[in-house]
Amino acid sequence: MKTLENYLDEFKSRMNIESDYELAKLLGVSRQQISGIRSGRIAIGRTKCIRIASGLKIDPLEIIATIEAAKEKNPDVRALWVRLAKEKVRHLKKAG
Repeated sequence: MKTLENYLDEFKSRMNIESDYELAKLLGVSRQQISGIRSGRIAIGRTKCIRIASGLKIDPLEIIATIEAAKEKNPDVRALWVRLAKEKVRHLKKAG
């Protein structure tokens, strides 16, 4: 399963962005916030998830479910988030 960092890097590539500074500018956050998001210290908002998903042409729920799975402590609930994220990936592969 992908991580939020994977989505950020894929988004940078898709948008022809080379630095996290440019990524921050595009998303309307500071460079420090991008570092915090990458390290897990700062949560990324749903609006930013939608923006990234739009750029990647994927369902925003895939990114949101990935984030929720990463921070969930309860293994049963985490498994549900992981399953949801994977279902979104499979659904898009079938449609494409």
